[in-house]
Amino acid sequence: MVQVDIFWSYAIGSSFALSAFRQLRKITRENPPKTNDFNWRDFRRMVREIEHGGAAFHNPYFLKTLLFLSLLFVPSGAVLLWSNPEWETMQVGRYETIPGWLVGAFTITNVTQGILGYWVTYNLLMKGKYFRAALQVVLSYFGFWFILVNGWDKTGYRRFFSRSRGEFENWRPSNVFRWLSSDVVRILLFFGIGFIPLMLYWTSKWLMEGAINKGIIEPLTPAERKSRMLKISGKLLGAVAGTTLGLAICSTALIRKLGWVAGTAASAAFIYAVVFRDGSLARRLTEEIMMVDTLEVPCVLEG
Repeated sequence: MVQVDIFWSYAIGSSFALSAFRQLRKITRENPPKTNDFNWRDFRRMVREIEHGGAAFHNPYFLKTLLFLSLLFVPSGAVLLWSNPEWETMQVGRYETIPGWLVGAFTITNVTQGILGYWVTYNLLMKGKYFRAALQVVLSYFGFWFILVNGWDKTGYRRFFSRSRGEFENWRPSNVFRWLSSDVVRILLFFGIGFIPLMLYWTSKWLMEGAINKGIIEPLTPAERKSRMLKISGKLLGAVAGTTLGLAICSTALIRKLGWVAGTAASAAFIYAVVFRDGSLARRLTEEIMMVDTLEVPCVLEG
């Protein structure tokens, strides 16, 4: 659970920035920074932007990202960690041996990783590197699913579907049915029903509004807006729950079949074909979801 949330929070921050890319570029043009370097590694610049209200952080999209992470995402992880100390990652240790600072670090990274994902993606978008920006979402969700499916010891899915250490150590497929009636599932559903629809609502709304303001989509009636947002949400779900999960499952199968070295090499080749090469599925999905003709444009301050 701890490792998963690090990837997931990064993906949330990245996806929110990516969804509002047209709006963020417009805000940055209207309030240009002192430098057009847009180096995401310059964390001193990040601090200055936060302190002085720079375009990257002084906008409603970052505010909603921060509120989402702190008010919804952090509580979900904290509740799961406290109420189910023998689920997933916690099966490695015991409740009595967990230092308090580790719990604090876990909750903090659920926010800081999201801010980092937003910051890296924002800078790539300002540079016009749309595909590299989209990769922040794709690869972080791949990491999220890979930890769940494979983990660090090829037992990720067993840990996920075992509600206690004893069930994990005595794994049987029937564990899944007992897990479905566990407190873990009830908590996941409670928070999932609350924040996953909100994620999809915001991301699809921002993508649609950006396209309308740019003239790519004609003004829509309220009913047409809802229909368009549902279609965009479907594409987003397909990319996350289909493409990235599929990559994680295939990578896990290759590693289990061929071993870590050969399996990782085969997995890397497969991921390259699906994600990185020209005309790949990931590139086509990115163009379709972002509603762009090209995945590389001039820097925001140049065009």
